[in-house]
Amino acid sequence: MRKGLSTTKKTGPSFGVIVFLLVLAAFGCNASNNIVPPPAAGSSPVTFTVTDTPPAGVTLLAFEVTVTTATLSPGNVPLVVNPVKIEVRRLETESAFLATVNVPAGTYQSVAVTFSNPELTFLNQTGSAIGVCANNSICEIKSNSSSNVSYSGAPFPVTITNNTPGGLRLDLNVANIITNGLGADFTVANGLIITQLTPNGLGDLFRIDDLDGIVQGLDAVNHRFTLHNFRGDFLVVTDINTQFEMEGCAANNFSCLANGQVLDVDVRVLPGGVFFARRIELEDADADDELEGVVFKIDDATHFQMVVLNPLRPLASVNAASRVVVTLSNPAFQVRAHGLTVPSALKNAFEGATDTSQMLPGQVVQVRVNSANIGPPIGVTTNRIRLRFTQVRGTLTAAPIPPNFTIGTLPPLFTNAGITTIHVQTSSSTDFEGVLVLNGLLNGDIVSVRGLLFKNGVNPPELVAKKVRK
Repeated sequence: MRKGLSTTKKTGPSFGVIVFLLVLAAFGCNASNNIVPPPAAGSSPVTFTVTDTPPAGVTLLAFEVTVTTATLSPGNVPLVVNPVKIEVRRLETESAFLATVNVPAGTYQSVAVTFSNPELTFLNQTGSAIGVCANNSICEIKSNSSSNVSYSGAPFPVTITNNTPGGLRLDLNVANIITNGLGADFTVANGLIITQLTPNGLGDLFRIDDLDGIVQGLDAVNHRFTLHNFRGDFLVVTDINTQFEMEGCAANNFSCLANGQVLDVDVRVLPGGVFFARRIELEDADADDELEGVVFKIDDATHFQMVVLNPLRPLASVNAASRVVVTLSNPAFQVRAHGLTVPSALKNAFEGATDTSQMLPGQVVQVRVNSANIGPPIGVTTNRIRLRFTQVRGTLTAAPIPPNFTIGTLPPLFTNAGITTIHVQTSSSTDFEGVLVLNGLLNGDIVSVRGLLFKNGVNPPELVAKKVRK
């Protein structure tokens, strides 16, 4: 990481972000504009998305930043109309949707983006203090500053032609952006990379998995609905290819949907910003106060601590990046497969738990809030813990033996808990990015994996992978 103490500011043109890759929990406010009006004559819809290159070193538990503006030049054509707050850590394996806008046809030489108000929550296990953050502590750094970055490298110049939707993806290289003092410098060399998106053979610009939210505005005539969460609203369209997993509804199709339900949705993002549902899974019949977060400490049999990544809806004093102490009260442990085939032994062990014995640092879980204490520290009581997708970055310890492989060189959050390797299972339901198939991975490759992480007894933890990104 670079030396430095805080986010720096650089004068110059504001940097327009056109992002059309979406990652769960990386959604921005005012996101209901994923469907835009038909383009005017002489223009085409352009989608902007963001992803990231994960850092090495300290364990980043949460990293939020607001994309304030994004513009194409010449012409200062806006790509982001409303500020969008993104959770950067989720972007190690996913992408975040920023906006879809109609852009006049023409050739553009650069894009400019303004980043503001970075917030970092991290675990310091380096053996010494980092600034005022003591060793073995969870610390937060917030800044009111902004960074203005202009980018004119490849793929620019970019030519937009009439009625030809496309997209741009912004890759944040967090390893370069995060400074040694755990600030954020978006102006650093090689901090940003832009790539141009074109539809794949199925017509997708990119995909978004595990978009959670509450059903609103159900439209049975057009087979679509709005999915609402605390970050915004997303118009989701279904068709005959949408797979439904609606427990308790025999029809198992669109007729099972109702306003107020909580759903987990995988979507295809099509040119023009259309969110097409690939898979819809019922999470709950009615919305509760639920917090999703990454576990960083197991205190005892009935208490653990986590950093919140994604509240289902606003909860007093609790936001993304909040540190929460969770108390178990006769809890039910649940596993939602999300289209994956989970070995019964792993599933039964987690769902058979009555305390924290099947939990480990690094897991991502969702807790249903029965009561809350604003603290400090913030405390909640829960009677339900649901396993969610965990993402981990590591290095292959050997060539894969299909369908499995093992990763080591894990973040300190794992290694300081005595976890040196994680065994990864893949299947036909696993999506690969940066490599076409598992056999394309080699010993020593660095990968980010996302899936259901199980403790697995005395063996190394087992991760059933939904996504593998080289």
